[in-house]
Amino acid sequence: MSLPFFHRFVFLLLFLSLLSQIGLAESSRINRSAQALAKHLAPTSPAKKASDGDFAKARQRMIAAIEVVEVNYRSNGPRPESLIENALDFREGMGDWERLITMNAVLDTWREANGRGLFDNNGKFQTEITKGRGVGNRCVFERIVRGEVYPAASNQLANLRLVPEDQKRPDESGEPDHQERAYQAQLEKMMAEKEGLKSLAAIAKGPKTNSLGQTEEEARLAWEREVEEAGDISELVPNIRLDGSMTGTPSRMTKGRWRATAEITNLSTFPTEVSLDIYLIGFTDRKRDHYLMAKSTHSIKLRRNETRSIDAFTRSEGSYKTKADDHDEVPKKERNRTRVRARGFVMIVKQGDKMLTYAGSDKMMLGYADPENDDLSLRSLPEF
Repeated sequence: MSLPFFHRFVFLLLFLSLLSQIGLAESSRINRSAQALAKHLAPTSPAKKASDGDFAKARQRMIAAIEVVEVNYRSNGPRPESLIENALDFREGMGDWERLITMNAVLDTWREANGRGLFDNNGKFQTEITKGRGVGNRCVFERIVRGEVYPAASNQLANLRLVPEDQKRPDESGEPDHQERAYQAQLEKMMAEKEGLKSLAAIAKGPKTNSLGQTEEEARLAWEREVEEAGDISELVPNIRLDGSMTGTPSRMTKGRWRATAEITNLSTFPTEVSLDIYLIGFTDRKRDHYLMAKSTHSIKLRRNETRSIDAFTRSEGSYKTKADDHDEVPKKERNRTRVRARGFVMIVKQGDKMLTYAGSDKMMLGYADPENDDLSLRSLPEF
């Protein structure tokens, strides 16, 4: 006897919900493994000289990394290549070339260790070969390019390999062979990339400048000179254009936040100072009620015909969930099914108490800013 259509439909929904939860749990497990591995893959500054201490530290980092890969491999996690790639996604400040050769070095080391049975029952690394050729002998680490030949790379994870002890070079001296010279060229490319990224970081940490290349102090002085030249005219009501857009959703780049960007332009022939209020609004998952996620106020000095871009952020995505679920009276057993949602933005430009212009992400959001709309009020929104 077949089940009635409604019962089959309910059963299908429950089955799909179960699959979704299993998928989320699996995704979370993969991320945890990748993050655990990422801890050991941090980029390292070039060494000034080769040292035994740096080599020992790199060796321990490599062992810790391949142990994570091995445990994941035994638990039927993602393929080692995918795990290492995902882990490197969590490492900021690492260039593409360093990512590539670091990934290859870790992967090759794990394959060598796994193939020779160098992991015990708990997935911990040990040096005695238990599988294949050379059972009973030991494996050791060495630098691919010798420290004396290229000291800068002597502390790099990407410059390590695992070899049977009887194949290890006797010392760090001697002329490199053609394979070592070829790999040294790759390491030199990685070091050049590191220097380039370091220079970019130094620029990024330098004084912030506006679209005209001026520092905040330089821009302030230029605005003050223009105000002085304009005289009383600068106190007139300016002609302001305002455009806004949602420019970011929760990700690693936005630190789990939504971002809205306002572009404000002074179309007047004189300088002015205005205030910009930006409201970011969310809505609850079940009742669809709106709430205030964030509000920021910006005092902006604009020269004539100047355009300025202003970013505003919510807090991190997860910080709203409990209050939103409480508002919707969601039972605890169902809270893993709800999501945090952003509805849009409202932006208002004022001079003193006078509203000059406003913008919204859609018609409803515009209604919150419209002073003639009594049905929608920003003051009535709860703050989560």
